[in-house]
Amino acid sequence: METLAETKFCKYCIDKLELCGEEGLECIICKKSVHLKCLKRGSVPGGLYGDIFFIFTCLECSENQSELFKRIRLSWLQVIVLVLYHLQHKSPGLARKGFFHWRHHVATFVDKNWEILFPSDFKRKKKWMGTIAGTLSHFNRYIFLSGISVFNEPAFWALMYPKITPFAISIVYSTMVTEKQNIKNQKKTLIPEAELFYNLLCSIVTESELLQNFNINNLLQSKQELKQEDIELTDLALEDTQKEVKLKQQNKRKILKSLGQSSRKLMKLATSSSPLMDDVTRFTLDLQETSNSPNSDSIIEEKLPKENLKLLDPFCHYNTSLRNHSSIKRVSLQTKLTGGVREELILSPYSGIYLKPYIYTDSDAETFPTWLKLMAEIQIAANKHNREEYVLPPRGPIDYAYVQPEHIPAINSLCNQFFWPGIDLTEALQYPEFSCVALYKKLIIGFAFLVPDVKHTESYMSFLFTRPHWRNCGIATFMIYHLIQTSLHKDITLHVAMDNPALLLYQKFGFKVENVVLNFYDKYLRSDVKESKHAFFCRLERDFL
Repeated sequence: METLAETKFCKYCIDKLELCGEEGLECIICKKSVHLKCLKRGSVPGGLYGDIFFIFTCLECSENQSELFKRIRLSWLQVIVLVLYHLQHKSPGLARKGFFHWRHHVATFVDKNWEILFPSDFKRKKKWMGTIAGTLSHFNRYIFLSGISVFNEPAFWALMYPKITPFAISIVYSTMVTEKQNIKNQKKTLIPEAELFYNLLCSIVTESELLQNFNINNLLQSKQELKQEDIELTDLALEDTQKEVKLKQQNKRKILKSLGQSSRKLMKLATSSSPLMDDVTRFTLDLQETSNSPNSDSIIEEKLPKENLKLLDPFCHYNTSLRNHSSIKRVSLQTKLTGGVREELILSPYSGIYLKPYIYTDSDAETFPTWLKLMAEIQIAANKHNREEYVLPPRGPIDYAYVQPEHIPAINSLCNQFFWPGIDLTEALQYPEFSCVALYKKLIIGFAFLVPDVKHTESYMSFLFTRPHWRNCGIATFMIYHLIQTSLHKDITLHVAMDNPALLLYQKFGFKVENVVLNFYDKYLRSDVKESKHAFFCRLERDFL
């Protein structure tokens, strides 16, 4: 691969190539470069942002007069950097303060784009997700940054230098490995990797504005400060360890006195290892309740699934954790009621295609729900005494949009109010094309979600909701119609309460009741709720090709 050390120009547009800017691919035959934006096919295979890791043949040099691409075998470091770089530019709404979850975002993206990231002969190992976690931890503090430093979440990660492209980071890292080997051969004092990486990065990237990092001065402390800090931390750790050992010895004596002779061997095995054993055990239990953290490779490998299943669980949305419910209470009233729509294309993490911000706009204001009729009557009654010739202002249109991060707080608030506490629909951002959110101006008046690929030939409609005074005017009908169109040639299943009149609406679209599920909502609804806890399981059968 080229290093862009010398000035190069695009073969197609004759403009200059720049590292971390206008990068390009070098033809393997003529050795001339082409901007990514100048490619005749529009983009590289897969369309990943900043991806130039290909063996490239230009139009003039290829035998069939077409651009040829062959994926270069990437290391896991290059893959993770490329994925994070792509996510931060194309899916920033999934991030939490600029950080992405290593399993839900990074590993899921790698899984869905495996054929794009790796050559066809690359074998997928059973513990490949553990490799992602170990790579993030190994290159922490100079290539990746953990969310612990920002909001105390170890499972979230970001690039240390967000504006440095994956190709530039690959060059710097390979140079750093060579430089470390030279220093080792010359028997010189080894430089810390963070400092060496930063120095090499500054020597390659000339524009200082590109080096936007997270507190780099904290990483490049002097040796004296580092030694003093290590000494202080060591002293504190020794004091805490001594206290813990004394307490454990006292507790151990008390327990052993109450136990018989046959139980002492078991207690010895349980308490004799390390003073940190309780911390590791507690940390492992926390991992079972939340997502796995890539801080410990051994723990992660034990928690990895034995089989790599791509099918989604339709009940993953029924999250009853109190943590999510409590966070909704701290959201402002305006955020609970309204949501915004981004006036830009949305990149779907599920399919990798760009979605328009709007699905449909009722520009003629044909939809006239009960709530708007009531508001119109109030306006006329209030203004009739002052102005006899008062004319109502035109109604705003009802917009149907794909779900966006700005919608989630308001949707979660509605779900917790009208369904049951603890529902969190953040995971719907992973497949926005299977969603529909109805808005009047900025007020969310309805939403519908479909979980794709529950089975190879089946999708699942998880939620359908319209505000009470906005019903019976066609809003839910359009949302169901849209979801059906997004899952052609697949069966669509759903559960609906036995006393829910929405069953009649589903039947208009061809849904048929397959069976009755007794006490389906028993684990979600309180015991004092009067609504029926039994549900019909309905299916819309489709033709398969």
